[in-house]
Amino acid sequence: MAYDIETIAPAMPDGSFPPWPTHRPVAIGFAAANRRDGNWSFDIEALVLGVSTTETDLVRAADRRMASAEIITGYNSAQFDALVLRLRAQRCRIWDAKALADHAAAHRYGGDHADLADLYASYGRKVSLSAIADEVGIPVKTDIGGGDVAALWAAGEHERIRQYVAEDAVATLCLYFAWSASRAGEEALVTQPMAALARHIQATPDLHHLSAFVDYSLTRWCRPRSLKADISAALERLTNRLRREEEERSFATH
Repeated sequence: MAYDIETIAPAMPDGSFPPWPTHRPVAIGFAAANRRDGNWSFDIEALVLGVSTTETDLVRAADRRMASAEIITGYNSAQFDALVLRLRAQRCRIWDAKALADHAAAHRYGGDHADLADLYASYGRKVSLSAIADEVGIPVKTDIGGGDVAALWAAGEHERIRQYVAEDAVATLCLYFAWSASRAGEEALVTQPMAALARHIQATPDLHHLSAFVDYSLTRWCRPRSLKADISAALERLTNRLRREEEERSFATH
């Protein structure tokens, strides 16, 4: 599961980035992927603080999602997102968000919390999500950026914030696929899920705002290779089945 939060914070006199404890989360996006019997499924959701959604709801959603995920990935999540959410949970007097607490306390070099900002920089100097995504060929920040969230929040543009945080979560998930394929040396770890994700977005009307992921550089590269792999796998299954049937007939005649 990939996730991302958007926050607002008081401006600093010198214009620097406000310290993380001063940040208040106003939106959270989740992009979960599951593979079973060779088939991929996805669950994409974004919540924005508002009349019907409280800060407690955001924290609870994060804890619930993290509890059901085998691997949690984010971008600079170890040094920002997880810390902000853990602190806000305490501010909301939520003491039983164990999955969130475990996530925030995960060992930096362990496999449970895959912070892609750390992984891509080999735990050195970090760069922005856009800098990596642009090079890999993943759409990100197609409409707005994180610096626009405060103004949009003040203007009541909650839907644009919701779409933006969902896009960042999906971009992070795609980047995790790319990282996993590169790390394992196995092309199918990126081609198969990326092609399946594109089909999922195309088939889900509520995800029309994520259409950039359907026809972008990495997706265009992955889709024909995924199809070729699917055909090869189907032929192999058919060949094996025919071989077993022939062996069974041969055994029966003796």
